[in-house]
Amino acid sequence: MCDLMLNLDYEIFEVWVAYNDDAIDDIFRQTIEQLSGKITPILINNLVRELNLKEDIKAYLKLSKLIKKVKPDIVHCHSSKAGVLGRIATKRRRVNKIFYTPHAYSFLSTEFSKRKKYLFIRIEKFLSRNATTKTFNVSNSEKYSALKYNIDNDKKLKVIYNGLVSQTKENILNKQDNLRKKLKIKDSSYIIGNMARVESQKNPQLFNNIAHKAYSDRKDIAFIWIGDGSLKNKVQQNSSDNTYFLNFSEKNSNYLSEFDGYISTSDYEGLPYSPLEALQEGIPVLLSDVVGHDEIVEDGVNGKLYNPDNILVNIQELYDFIDWSKTSDKQAIKKSVTDKFSIDNMILEISSEYLV
Repeated sequence: MCDLMLNLDYEIFEVWVAYNDDAIDDIFRQTIEQLSGKITPILINNLVRELNLKEDIKAYLKLSKLIKKVKPDIVHCHSSKAGVLGRIATKRRRVNKIFYTPHAYSFLSTEFSKRKKYLFIRIEKFLSRNATTKTFNVSNSEKYSALKYNIDNDKKLKVIYNGLVSQTKENILNKQDNLRKKLKIKDSSYIIGNMARVESQKNPQLFNNIAHKAYSDRKDIAFIWIGDGSLKNKVQQNSSDNTYFLNFSEKNSNYLSEFDGYISTSDYEGLPYSPLEALQEGIPVLLSDVVGHDEIVEDGVNGKLYNPDNILVNIQELYDFIDWSKTSDKQAIKKSVTDKFSIDNMILEISSEYLV
């Protein structure tokens, strides 16, 4: 969403952004500050991630009031909760164009019961058919999931990949912090890490379990997780000596460039940015074989997929990945994302849909 805000043409679009300040990261805050005077930020701190009837009703009423005041031509809702409340409020106010980017459908989550998943599917189906002009899926596999569960017809679903901003000399110069020195990691150790929210969707417990298993076999692998979230304290308390957790900040996000390999343990995804950013740096990726990851990995070129149900039994997969990554072609890895995940393409496609 930050990339979308930073790259829209403000000679064409007047942008209002409704968000919960408690639910955003430093980069989002910096983006809001950077665009001061170009966008109108609106704080709605009742927009919470968890199901909370009292807060959800308050958020809905505030969104409805905002839409009545602004009278927008277009409303673009992002993620499940805002997607539900935002689309209902927008439809009630008779806005002509309502777009939705789920960034991974909630019904794909393994944390919910079958009954809840069924409810989420019914809600997504109803809103897509009655309160959505078009859904932007960030991957083909996410779109396939929508079609599989009959959320809507093919014409109402469009794949628009997340786009990466091209690296500049300034970007590169800002990434000179020494991660090994900060964490006192030996030069001979292999650093494999992740950058994501520490939430159940990202399965941080599996990350911990993999690190534990590896530590029992060898002491030359360091596991790093950059990010914040509701599960962070619990996961951090149960981590082994080879595992490090860093808060998310612009400075700490720069440490991604110093990883030797990138690992994701997610249960499901839309199309995550962090693995793409790792590949842009020439860092090979080891990703769980789930929705959203399968379109990132070119096996043997930029990384490997693994079965998250078997990785602890087949920990050799991790060691094989590490051995392979040491001889991988960094330029080939970078090239694998340069054209496919272009910020220019993303902005062009979204803007074109806005203006139809």
